[in-house]
Order: sequence, then structure tokens, then C-alpha cells
Amino acid sequence: MQPYVQFQIVVYPSEYDDCGRFTAHCLNMDLVADDDSVEGAVSLLLELIETSCFSAEAHKANQFRSADKEYWKKFQVAQSLPVELMERITSNANKRNMPTERKVNLDSEDCTVRQLVPA
Repeated sequence: MQPYVQFQIVVYPSEYDDCGRFTAHCLNMDLVADDDSVEGAVSLLLELIETSCFSAEAHKANQFRSADKEYWKKFQVAQSLPVELMERITSNANKRNMPTERKVNLDSEDCTVRQLVPA
């Protein structure tokens, strides 16, 4: 069983695409996922986190690698996602049939998701 970690996720406009895509970035694991919507990017990232945790546990590996400081700075100035959006993401995540024993729980202290709102 992996140690308890509070996942820090920041969502920001994709750095590689100016067509309205979003990047969700788990700062504790330096994992990223892109999608056309904030909801889609976070949902894809949660799947990556769960898969990475499952794989690391199976192979007795350490999956944690901190993101660069510039992304932590984005997290610090970002805003919390709207409650309705978090509820929808949580509901969708709980419906997935992932192989892990314990899903990342957005309803608790397990995960903080914030979005960088462009000025």
C-alpha cells in the first residue's frame, strides 16, 4: 500500500495548443493530461494517477516526482474549481472501474484541484 499523499492538481490553458485545450497537472507525480474541457482533462488525469499508483505498487516502485517550481507557482495563484464541476468530476470518477483498491477521492482531503484563470 502506498503512503498517504494529498494530490495537488492545477489546471491551466494548454501550453502547446492555442485552440482552447486545457492541461491538468498533478504536481506530486508530475503527470499531465490534456483535453478540450477542464472536466475532461481532470478526469483523464485521475485515471493516470490511479493507473500509476496501481503500477507502482505492483512493481514496488516510487511513482512520486515533484513538478518544476513554475507549476507550483501556478497552483498557488490558481482558484478552486466550482463546486458543481468538482461534483460532476467526482461522480464520473467513482463510476469508473479501475483496478486500484482505493480511488483518488475528490470529496476529501486527498486531492486539491485548482484552475489558473488567465488575466
